[in-house]
Amino acid sequence: MDNQVEEIKHKLDIVNVISKYLPLKKRGRHFLANCPFHGEKTPSFMVSPELQIFKCFGCGKAGDIYTFIQEYEKIDFREALEEMAKLAGVTLTQSAQLSQSESHKKKLIEINNEVAKFYHYVLTSHPLGKQALDYVLNRGISMETIKLFKIGYSPSRNDSLVHQLQKKAFAPKDLISTGTFGQSNYGNRLYDRFQGRLIFPLFDYRDRILGFSGRILPFTENQNSAKYINSPETEIYHKGFMVYGLNLAKEFIKKEDSVLVVEGEFDMISPYQLGVKNIVALKGTAFTQEQLQLLSRYTQNLVLALDSDFAGNNAAKKSIELAENLGMEIKVLTLGKDFKDPDEAVKDDPDYFKDRLNHLVPIWDYLIQSSVANYGTDTIAGKKNIMSMVLPFLAKIENAVIRSDYLRELAAQLGTTEDALKQEAARYQSGAVPTPQIDQTSRLSESLKQWSQSNSATQKLEESVLTLLFGTRDPLAVFSKLKDQLNQITLPMYQSILEVLSSQSEFDPKTFADLLPPELQTIFQNIYLNAISLDITSERRAQELHKKLIQMEESHLKSQLKELSQKIAQNEENQSIDSLEKEYNLVLQKLSKLQHLQK
Repeated sequence: MDNQVEEIKHKLDIVNVISKYLPLKKRGRHFLANCPFHGEKTPSFMVSPELQIFKCFGCGKAGDIYTFIQEYEKIDFREALEEMAKLAGVTLTQSAQLSQSESHKKKLIEINNEVAKFYHYVLTSHPLGKQALDYVLNRGISMETIKLFKIGYSPSRNDSLVHQLQKKAFAPKDLISTGTFGQSNYGNRLYDRFQGRLIFPLFDYRDRILGFSGRILPFTENQNSAKYINSPETEIYHKGFMVYGLNLAKEFIKKEDSVLVVEGEFDMISPYQLGVKNIVALKGTAFTQEQLQLLSRYTQNLVLALDSDFAGNNAAKKSIELAENLGMEIKVLTLGKDFKDPDEAVKDDPDYFKDRLNHLVPIWDYLIQSSVANYGTDTIAGKKNIMSMVLPFLAKIENAVIRSDYLRELAAQLGTTEDALKQEAARYQSGAVPTPQIDQTSRLSESLKQWSQSNSATQKLEESVLTLLFGTRDPLAVFSKLKDQLNQITLPMYQSILEVLSSQSEFDPKTFADLLPPELQTIFQNIYLNAISLDITSERRAQELHKKLIQMEESHLKSQLKELSQKIAQNEENQSIDSLEKEYNLVLQKLSKLQHLQK
């Protein structure tokens, strides 16, 4: 298995693999993208074809193709290995034993598949599902769409599903772990939580059924129960990660470079059936960071078609901020007063719905318009409500020109001056600390992200020297030229790296990394990635290296002086003090000369 892990890595190029998931842009010897693992507007995610690794200088995540697939797909190493084996055309000859957790998760997905088949069969082919099927068809949903979304029905007071699953040797504890089944207090009988409901299987973007959503029907016995119930949180289902319909819509989202986000299954299914296929649904109106990051893999353009009070919802406000932090462009689909949701609009006037998609409203315009409509501008209270609703958002618009335009528009709506609103907006900005722009030429002294948590000035200085060295066109030639000065490196880990370098006749970063002991490979990889990420000229790099070497020599001399001072203090009564003082004066002269050269 270990040999095949390496065989697959050698057959695949990390740039080709990651470019299937992220739009990579070439920058010198490496590739850049916005990190998929944390929100950012400026790319800090780097892929090195030379080392066949990636690293994000923002969140610190780093690794090889397996690490990337594990993090991106939220899967374990075994699953990542299987995915990469398919891509490389390698047949795995032996299979590592699944961990207990991995095995259990696979079993839950297997049970969910069987449950979904049962529900779908009942809805589409069994007399028990006839009334539910008529309901769906009457809503304008075709049999083809029902089959595509695997919609089903869970019949009331029916134990067939439990019996069928137990015949397949699924243990009761595993059935309960899926969240679909509960256990009666009387006789420990298992029951289906979704009985009497229309069922929507909840697929993740990898086409795995992780849970279910059940909708009450007009003929359901208990009409006082919740309209929708969803699977509870389980080992495999997490509501905050779920985006309904993404498994079917993701390629269309990429193609259209936008995603229409609605609330609820039918609001997603009806437009999809109409031909609007770059569409997904949320379970509620608020996004989570994970949902937005998932969508940002496919597009940076969000179109919101959520309920009418979205703009006044505090959770929704947070959603907008999260999307803004990810650099996403947000627009709103408005349906006027005639239709309460996309499903209703598609059923009653599909042409109107399609037309509204051509008249999307930018989020800032929508916030102003909806607030003015909700609160009115004819009273002081109304104006205060509008300002408290809109200004926190407008104040956070980064582009000063766009921010000024919207403040001017809001001022016109409120019948006040732009200057007055700017003063109010400043109150919302007062707690914000602007992020300083980092000059590329000074980044080496900052070292981006250190591999170690140490704050040692010596470590930072010596690491910056190695960073500059390995960023040159020919590190081996530069090392030979500056060998005496580089011998002043004091930290063993850096000494070891230079020792291996000195034994080489040519330098190739990947080959060199493989020659290092495992504990030094990560250290070198980080140094090398830092080195090639610095966008500075060769001349500037040489100047900085010369400067750092002088600083390192100065630091070395100061350490010598400190050590000699301690020896002199401890040997005041000793005859050897004269020789110590002579040595001290000699080192002091060297330091003075060195400092004079820097002036």
